[in-house]
Amino acid sequence: MKSVSAEIDMVEKTLHELVRRPRLIRTTYWSTHLECLLARPGLRVQDKQRLAALLNLISAVAPIDELSQDLRSDALATT
Repeated sequence: MKSVSAEIDMVEKTLHELVRRPRLIRTTYWSTHLECLLARPGLRVQDKQRLAALLNLISAVAPIDELSQDLRSDALATT
């Protein structure tokens, strides 16, 4: 179980850093990664809560990222 907690620690640190730079977040990748971790059998309640919080964090940042990509695509289309 310690290896799962260590992996969650690493993902948590990475995502908290990426949230500061939303353009760098590949939302689909991170959401899928977190969902795979959540699907692992035998996770502690604390680990499930941490993963769910990270998934919520990514979901909250995603619209900003997707909007900025849409704006960039629109800007490129008009030039």
